[in-house]
Amino acid sequence: MYLRSNLITVLKIKNVLLLLAGLFLVLTGMADVISLIAYYWGDWYTVINAVSFPEAVSGFFIGLAMLVYAFVSRNGIREAVFYSSYFETDLYGIIRYSDLSQATGHKPEKVRRDLHCFRKLYMKRFTFINDDGGEHIELNSKSVSCSCRNCGAVIEKKEYFTGICPYCKTADVFAAVITDDKVYSITNDNKSIRSDKKYYQQKGLALKFAWIDLAFAVSSIALLIFTMFVIDSIVKYNDYDYLTDLILSGKGYSTYELNQKEIVNFLVYDIFFVLIVLPLVVICIKKLILIAKSIKFAGIFSGSYTPFLSFSKLGGRNPASMLRRSIQSGYIKNCTIENHGGEMKISLAKKIVRDSCPYCGAPVMGAVGENYVCGFCKNKIIKVIEKK
Repeated sequence: MYLRSNLITVLKIKNVLLLLAGLFLVLTGMADVISLIAYYWGDWYTVINAVSFPEAVSGFFIGLAMLVYAFVSRNGIREAVFYSSYFETDLYGIIRYSDLSQATGHKPEKVRRDLHCFRKLYMKRFTFINDDGGEHIELNSKSVSCSCRNCGAVIEKKEYFTGICPYCKTADVFAAVITDDKVYSITNDNKSIRSDKKYYQQKGLALKFAWIDLAFAVSSIALLIFTMFVIDSIVKYNDYDYLTDLILSGKGYSTYELNQKEIVNFLVYDIFFVLIVLPLVVICIKKLILIAKSIKFAGIFSGSYTPFLSFSKLGGRNPASMLRRSIQSGYIKNCTIENHGGEMKISLAKKIVRDSCPYCGAPVMGAVGENYVCGFCKNKIIKVIEKK
């Protein structure tokens, strides 16, 4: 809702292309320069004045700029996705930087800089307001009162965030929000989906784990092969028996020096392929760890009997950071990180249903007014209160 989804899709494709092109330019540029230096070692004038030298250096720096831009853009999109998920489940309409700071783990100043930048790039439907308390974020939506499905009591929004109705003590509470003349409901549906851990997982997450595991196996084998080539070239460089046989066989050059330079040339390109494959292995390891953690988190969430969970229940080192990364990567869904009484907690099973009646699920037809009544179940869905 708060993301420029079509633009982000284009930017993601652009980042992948920039990443591949940048990596190619950086590695080929570096390999060409190292190859020149190794071949003309000591003759720096020849190295610098070689035809390929300026092209290799310029290609290296252009590729480096592409990599930096792609990584900055990728991280910005991940942060924007996290901010959007936080905004979607907010019912106050006014969000403080201090609350977002606790949810993201960033300093308030960084959150402010991010959102001012993202408002022009990746996000929409919010503005900035100033009052006596400083600058805050105002969501472009209308807020409504919350209700308890069990006893029908109307509940203040701040009470809703406890997850429990203060009257009948049940967690069967729902709320609705209006944006762009469309309604969507927010409800804690912890009881009905509690045992289904797939509710909290990205669709096809197990299959994605299998594909990444396969990519890790293939890239690890390739890394091992190229590493063996590197070791073999290093050994051959000082193996004068091998160099002598090479000269006598007529398959190599006529001097030791020229054959050693040729070995160095092969060594440079073997290292080039190692540097290509090594980042892929590292990325696969990180993704496998994150997906495994996400599956573990989904299991913990599905076994929870309460709509809110403390981070201590997740176990491990720095679980808050790992959960944020899972949400940003899209591996975990239907949960948010929220501030409750000064303590950061995980809100579970917060189901969002857009453009539908929160009672019967029927689509909302026509404009949403002050007292909208569902045309199917005849229930009053909301009483809209404009933000002050």
